[in-house]
Amino acid sequence: AIVFKLKKRVKVTKKIKKEDKIMYLDVMTNLKNRNFLNDNLIYWEANKVYPQTIVIVDLNDISVINDTKGHEEGDAQIVAAAKILISTQRENSEIVRTNGNEFLIYLVGYEEKSIATYVNKLMKEFKNLPYNYGASVGYHMITSESTTIDDAINEALKKMRENKEN
Repeated sequence: AIVFKLKKRVKVTKKIKKEDKIMYLDVMTNLKNRNFLNDNLIYWEANKVYPQTIVIVDLNDISVINDTKGHEEGDAQIVAAAKILISTQRENSEIVRTNGNEFLIYLVGYEEKSIATYVNKLMKEFKNLPYNYGASVGYHMITSESTTIDDAINEALKKMRENKEN
């Protein structure tokens, strides 16, 4: 395994200009949105600091909450999850709300042991969300340029779906 200790903060994405905030920020959660992800994939792909990790978080049963308690409660669940992600955010990372109940976290410079600890912490925190549905999480590490960001996203999605089924 490649071990890379970061001595200082690494710039993982371009800074959002004031005029671009409407385009790049999710209104409900204040997290970055899919536009931000799409516009930064090239930037992330060019990053040669390893390891890099993609974490996918999918909130469980948001549709059940929406159908039984109403969309306001479903939205409240999403906002509560976003607050957990923000409060546990690591340095050298970005958090993106990719769609309704799914989030992507991009981390740079963390060993697998540290990522596993982070994911376990997230899982514990998500169990405390209202309605106790929790979330399903999957991650994939990039250790060299032979793995693309898209490959890592697809692998993390696959692991998240496997975890959702279990």
